[in-house]
Amino acid sequence: MKAFERYRSLRLEGIEKTLKFETEAVNKTIAKIELTARYFALNARLCYEVHSKDLCEKQVIEYLRIFPLAVGGGFWFSPYAYDKNEMCVGFYAFYDKSGEVRLDNDFVKADYDSTWYRGIADEVTTENQVVWTKPYIDDSGSFSLMTTAGSGIFDEKGNLMAISTVDWKIETIIDKLSAIKPTEKSFILLYSPEKDFIIANTYTNSKNVDSLKNMPLDIDTAYLSFDRTMNNGWVLSIKVPKNEIFSEGEEARQLFLWMLGIAAAINVFIAYFLVSKMINKPLKQLTEEVSKLAFGHLDTRIEIKSKSELGLLAETFNKMASDLQAAIEANARERAEKERIDTELGVATQIQASMLPCIFPPFPDRYEFDIFASMLPAKEVGGDFYDFFFVDENTLAVIVADVSGKGVPAALFMVIAKTLIKNNACSGKKPKDVFGIVNNVLNENNDTFMFVTAFMGYYDITNGKFIYVNAGHNPPLIKRCDGGYEFLKTEPHFFLAWNKDAQYSEEEITLHPGDTLYLYTDGVTEAMNKDNELFSEQRLLEVLNRYGDFLPKELLPAVKREIDFFADGTEQADDITMLALKVNAISERYTKKLEVEADVKNLDAVLDFINAELSSYPAELRNNIDVAVEEIFVNIANYAYKPGNGDVAIYISTKQKISIKFEDKGKEYNLIEQEDPDLDKPLMERKIGGLGVFFVKKLMDEIEYMRIENKNVLVITKNL
Repeated sequence: MKAFERYRSLRLEGIEKTLKFETEAVNKTIAKIELTARYFALNARLCYEVHSKDLCEKQVIEYLRIFPLAVGGGFWFSPYAYDKNEMCVGFYAFYDKSGEVRLDNDFVKADYDSTWYRGIADEVTTENQVVWTKPYIDDSGSFSLMTTAGSGIFDEKGNLMAISTVDWKIETIIDKLSAIKPTEKSFILLYSPEKDFIIANTYTNSKNVDSLKNMPLDIDTAYLSFDRTMNNGWVLSIKVPKNEIFSEGEEARQLFLWMLGIAAAINVFIAYFLVSKMINKPLKQLTEEVSKLAFGHLDTRIEIKSKSELGLLAETFNKMASDLQAAIEANARERAEKERIDTELGVATQIQASMLPCIFPPFPDRYEFDIFASMLPAKEVGGDFYDFFFVDENTLAVIVADVSGKGVPAALFMVIAKTLIKNNACSGKKPKDVFGIVNNVLNENNDTFMFVTAFMGYYDITNGKFIYVNAGHNPPLIKRCDGGYEFLKTEPHFFLAWNKDAQYSEEEITLHPGDTLYLYTDGVTEAMNKDNELFSEQRLLEVLNRYGDFLPKELLPAVKREIDFFADGTEQADDITMLALKVNAISERYTKKLEVEADVKNLDAVLDFINAELSSYPAELRNNIDVAVEEIFVNIANYAYKPGNGDVAIYISTKQKISIKFEDKGKEYNLIEQEDPDLDKPLMERKIGGLGVFFVKKLMDEIEYMRIENKNVLVITKNL
């Protein structure tokens, strides 16, 4: 039954993963279309400012050529917004039957009361908002199922000045969705719950149904629904009949039960045969079997049915042999168990040691700091642990913690706590959020009432900021470059696993070059000598100041020697764990880096990388930077290495301002030396190209080019 339940779980998990994968694929398409709608809206504003129809027409054509996902697109100005003497002004391009992009001058003369215009203009309320129309049939000749995404531009008074549109042929995703078929009669729905209309579906009997209420589902069939909401509010749903999804598992379960019945019958037959044979042994073997007992064959048993004195004598012999044999075997098992425990504890000691960072220096290419740590358990295994790792390229996490108790239970709890802390920290969470989550997880089913004291900090090597949180742990000590050690002021919060939903707050200091941070567990300050005196915090402070100029790898052994000298042979009663971090310099590196092949197919990866770093910034700022990054990357992809190929590295920093650097080893090519297009000339008299770089210069505050060590280096900057 457990195997069948496991099969059910894996089957459902597989469908969920398929849905997640397909949702992400459709989401990327939707994101590209929405970005294009915003781009066309941005073009409308720029065209309005420069007041050049030729520029508008050329920009619409050029951008649509590099965006084959769209059927057509462009932008329209509100009545008399572009020119007070001209009601309808718009610029629309589309792919004709030969695959060429051309303008449609007749389409832009459409009435402003048309459904396509009102469907967008009536719903757009803010800039950078993107709305989608209901699906419709294209009556221009293709008769394809379409939908349109649109955005808007507003004037200073908040009036709608222009709208943009991007037309998308929905049929391009129907074939892809049709491939998602977990079972024979399952199907896919892509729909908008807000407007109650179906965008696309693969249900055989409902190709022309546009509303969920009108879906002609089989009333005798129960469905499992796996739903996932898209970024624009659409829902992608897999409908799977219950009677199909687990049919294979049910057949396997029936086969298993059938085989189990056969095996049980065979076992009954064998047992009957053995029991019969034992009961029917001849009494004549009594003497022979007693003699075997006399010669030390303690596993021999006398089998009789008689209740006479002979039977009682046989029972006495059997009990004596059994007790003696049991005593001998118990002694052997005890010795074997002790040897096994000793062996396993030795292995556990090695495993625990290997779980902690033990290679120093751990980051040879990092000149900004030195770090060293050690953990000495009081028993074979302990409950203390330390850890350090980068949560991103420029943020170092350091942790020292102490689990209540000692030995194997504490070691097991330590493994869980260490893993939870690192996993949550590496997922991008703040220190206080990491401790909040770990506290609640450890608190669940904590019948042994174990807890953890812990101190964790994030050190930013680019600015020296150290953000930390204390869960009931000993306060660290800090040494400034021009002074001695002193205890760091810190607010101790609840132990981890002690109180569910406990709240933790962060504190912050700045570390400067030459500063040293020393973390430890209470095994240091509570080490005892023969007179039951504690090593104490005061003695630790004196020892650290005595060795104040030591590097971390020298400091920790020196402190341990002082503890051993103080203990004077007294057995270590608690785990001793220490960690020291010394700051050498503040890094000036860019915070993030991405290296990809200089190919237009990698544009999505580049934009995803940039937007991940700018997720907290306003949408308009992100959109402007996206346009600039796209123009520069496409130029590098098209010109840097032709006719060969090569890589491009993109760096980003969001410290005082947003700075993005592009590096490639292609031929020398100064992008910003291109002349700005003369927008006053007629369209046919202008040079081809140059508009993209012109937009970059308009959108960014600074743009700089350098040729360094056979590399093209281009830096764009946006002030915050």
